[in-house]
Amino acid sequence: MQTNQRLEEKFLGVLLLIAVVGLIWLFSPFLEALFFALILATATFSVYLKILPKVKNNEDYAAALVSLLVFATVIAPVTYLLLEVGLQVGQIYGEVQNWLNIQTPETFQALDQNLIHLIPLPEHTQAALFEQIQSHSREIIQFSQNAVIFLVQGVFGSTASFLTFMSLAVFALFFFYRDGRKIVHHLTILSPLENTYDNMIASRFANLSTILLLSVLGIALMQGVSFALLSWLVGLPGLFLGMAIAVTSFIPIVGSALVWIPVALVLAAQGELASAGLIVFMGAVVNGFIIDNVLRPVMIKKIASSLKGAEADLAVANHTLITVLATFAGLIHFGIIGLFFGPVIAAIAITIFDVYALKHSDVLDKN
Repeated sequence: MQTNQRLEEKFLGVLLLIAVVGLIWLFSPFLEALFFALILATATFSVYLKILPKVKNNEDYAAALVSLLVFATVIAPVTYLLLEVGLQVGQIYGEVQNWLNIQTPETFQALDQNLIHLIPLPEHTQAALFEQIQSHSREIIQFSQNAVIFLVQGVFGSTASFLTFMSLAVFALFFFYRDGRKIVHHLTILSPLENTYDNMIASRFANLSTILLLSVLGIALMQGVSFALLSWLVGLPGLFLGMAIAVTSFIPIVGSALVWIPVALVLAAQGELASAGLIVFMGAVVNGFIIDNVLRPVMIKKIASSLKGAEADLAVANHTLITVLATFAGLIHFGIIGLFFGPVIAAIAITIFDVYALKHSDVLDKN
C-alpha cells in the first residue's frame, strides 16, 4: 500500500512538472506581456480596491476602470512617443536618403576632405585617412544607405511590436484585477510551503512592484515635465522632448543624457549657446543630480513607509549594485520592458534565498 502511494506521488509529481512545462511552452509568446501586466496590477491593486466600493462592488466595472486609468497614464503617453519618433525618423530617413542618392564618389571625397581638415590630427595622418576614404567611397555610401534603412526598419518594427505587447498587457490587466485575489488564494493552497512563507513571497513581490513602478514613474514625470517646460521656453518641441526625457529616465546611469546631450550639441552647433547652456544645466544638474540622486531616495522611502512591512524591500530597492546590474541585465534579455523585469526578478530571487534561510535557520552556520 505504501509502495503504491509513493508511486502515485512520484507519478503525480511528473504530471505536475509536465503540466507546468507545457503551460510555459504554450504561453511563451505571451509571458513577457503577462509578467508586465502582473507587475502593473500588483503595484496598482490598491487603486482597484478603492474604486470597487464606489461601483457597488462590481468587479468587472472596477477592473475595467483601473485598466483604462493605467492605459491613460502609462501606456498611452509611451505609445505617443513611439509614434512621434517613428514619424520623425521617417522624415529624417527621407531627407537623408535623398541626400545620399545625389552623392557621387567625387562629392563624397570633397566632403570628407573638408571634414578631415577639422580633425586635430597630423597632416600625414590626415592624408592617409583621406586616401583610405577615397578608395572606399562607394562602399561608404552603400553602407550609409543600408544603415539608414536598418535604423528605420528597427524603429517601426519596435513600435509595432510594442503596441501589440501593450494591447495584450492591458487585456491581461483586467483579469488580474478582477481575479487576482482568487489566483493568489489558489496558489497558496497549491504551494507546499507554509502560509507564512507564501505570504512573505507574495508581500515582497507586491511591495517591490509598487516601489519600483511608482518611483520610476514619479521620477520620469518630474524629469519630463521640467525638461518640457524648459524646451518650450527656448523654442523647442516641449511635449516630444519631455516624453523622450521621461522614457529614457528609466535607464540607469545614462538615462535622460541620451536626449539632452544631443539637443545641447545641436543648439551649440547652431550658435545658440545660451539655450544649450540651459539645456545642459537642466539635464546635468536639475534632472541628473537633484531629481535623480536627491529626490529619488526620498520618494522611495515615502512609498515604502506607506506599505506594510516594506523595510526589507526598501533595503533591496536601495541596493545600487543589484539594482543597476539587474536593470541592465533585464534590458539585455527583454529589451526596454526589461527595465522593470530585471530588478523585480532579482528581488524575488533574494526573497527566495531569505525564505530558505528562515526555513533552515536551525542547520545553517551563521558564524
